[in-house]
Amino acid sequence: MAQIVRLTTRQQRSGQEEAAQAAEQLSLLSEELLKHLPGEARLALSKITHALQKAARPDTTEGLWPGGFTMLSRMQTAAIWDAIRALPSDDRPNQVRHAFDLVLLNLRQDTGEVLLTRDQLAEEIDCAPRSVSTIMGTLEKMGVIRRERRKIEGVRGPGMAVYFINPHVAWNGSLDVRKAQAAETRPPMQLELLQGGAS
Repeated sequence: MAQIVRLTTRQQRSGQEEAAQAAEQLSLLSEELLKHLPGEARLALSKITHALQKAARPDTTEGLWPGGFTMLSRMQTAAIWDAIRALPSDDRPNQVRHAFDLVLLNLRQDTGEVLLTRDQLAEEIDCAPRSVSTIMGTLEKMGVIRRERRKIEGVRGPGMAVYFINPHVAWNGSLDVRKAQAAETRPPMQLELLQGGAS
């Protein structure tokens, strides 16, 4: 049986090689030098290196893990599942769990942004768009996600709701960026309770 091979042009190969070389040069920066850089500069370097590595190996997400993968904290995820199961029926635990699973499957690399809109979430969960706000609000109260408003040019109002995963729960992308985000974010409420009980 013939094997299908993705062809790359000479220009694409050249770009990949240049990206790989640039990423390698950045990796040669000493820990001593990086230690003296401001946090924003270290974060920017990490993002640049990650982008270059991705450009150098554009097909890696189609390999062992088609579509890429998300890193999960087992303890936080288990605590969230338990907390969702414990929700009263009025809070729609099945739909909240479905929303949580969709969040984990649709994260943007290096920001933790959920890549589904409210309407897309509603379609996947099979509920009204207005119900998504309540469902995601439940996850927000639990500390699993946070919500931001993104202004749309020419449209009045507070803007479109954009959701981000708590980096203590899951992450997709550079670990350096995840550490920086986690340092500025509180763990989910359930994990704080678990940690408090363990001490």
